Amino acid sequence: MRAHFYLAMAIAFALFAGILGVLRFWSDNPAAARGSAVQIGIQDDRLSGPRPDVTVADRLGLVDDLGAKLLRVDLRWDLVAPGRPAKATDPADPAYNWAHYDAVVAGARSREIRVLFTLWGTPAWAVDPTVRRPEGIDVRAVRPARANDVGAFATAAARRYGPRGVHLWEGWNEPNIPLFLYPQIERRKGGPGFVVTSPRTYSAIQKAVYRGISSVDRAAIVAGLVTAPAGDPFPATAERGSVTRVPPRVFLRALNAKGLRPPMDAVSHHPYPLKPPHPIFAGASYIDVYSLSQLTDTIDSGYLAGKPVWLTEFGVATAKTLNLTYFRSRPVQAEYLTDAVRRVRANPRVKMFIWYLLQDHRDWKSGLLEQSGAKKPAAKAFEDAARGR
Repeated sequence: MRAHFYLAMAIAFALFAGILGVLRFWSDNPAAARGSAVQIGIQDDRLSGPRPDVTVADRLGLVDDLGAKLLRVDLRWDLVAPGRPAKATDPADPAYNWAHYDAVVAGARSREIRVLFTLWGTPAWAVDPTVRRPEGIDVRAVRPARANDVGAFATAAARRYGPRGVHLWEGWNEPNIPLFLYPQIERRKGGPGFVVTSPRTYSAIQKAVYRGISSVDRAAIVAGLVTAPAGDPFPATAERGSVTRVPPRVFLRALNAKGLRPPMDAVSHHPYPLKPPHPIFAGASYIDVYSLSQLTDTIDSGYLAGKPVWLTEFGVATAKTLNLTYFRSRPVQAEYLTDAVRRVRANPRVKMFIWYLLQDHRDWKSGLLEQSGAKKPAAKAFEDAARGR
């Protein structure tokens, strides 16, 4: 009888604790209470690598103050591994320097902020020596000679950070533009003309990254694609050898080719607006937040059918820069943010939305904060979204 009594009490206590946990979850996550499945987060470029003028704790404090509980961070292979490691899958290899990212992960975890790591950046020792790098292309964008080197680094990273609570990953950043992956096209071997090669390069990278991370962390979710919003008119520019950016739909369709088809648990895209909200038209060489059906239709026409969508960079600038020429006033930026969140919350395929970025700098002006640190109206709009208001 006593054993039955204690068992009944244990069950009752477990049920009570479970109910409290559920209630706590709903109270802390009003968006979840309304049925929203979209994770709202932010990226802070000042956390992408160590900087003498930046304190990790201070940056994370700004993120936390805005209510963000998801932080996207570039995990730069070239910064962590400036020299070739002897045992590349071992995070303890002395060639690796994880200090900056250790601080980011520890600080984020202490504030209950989840980290999404986007792995990219080829170290000089790993670049493909057959690639001739033109002026304006950074070494870190040149494709690696061996995709397995990227996979080994991803394995080491997951071994280090999986036990520290990091389970969200992206396999490379914007592989459809030369700013992050070069080359995009090459002369056709044995014949005239040019051929787009970046999807094949990316496929090998994503396969290696996915395999490496999944082999050491069963809880990991590894997204892929991660395309920039726009490409050059296609295929005419490719035939002339003048294409510099592959349109996201062209890139996605290319991955569906037999022998490519890299695995991914979610499909990432960066749907920056390139103009005011506009009707969808079939021939567009870009996909923005107003034409997401073109992305999901393309996904569902191939081997990735039904995969969830992550929108891991979105922003509206408040001043023109070389990299983002479309801009709006500060009050209108806030309106665009609110409208974008409304749209993605109404889209059942979208599971993640990351605002880029936290604070303006010389080359990018879509921050929630001015370069001086003062808040823009969009900061309040983001906080409302992040807190589920």
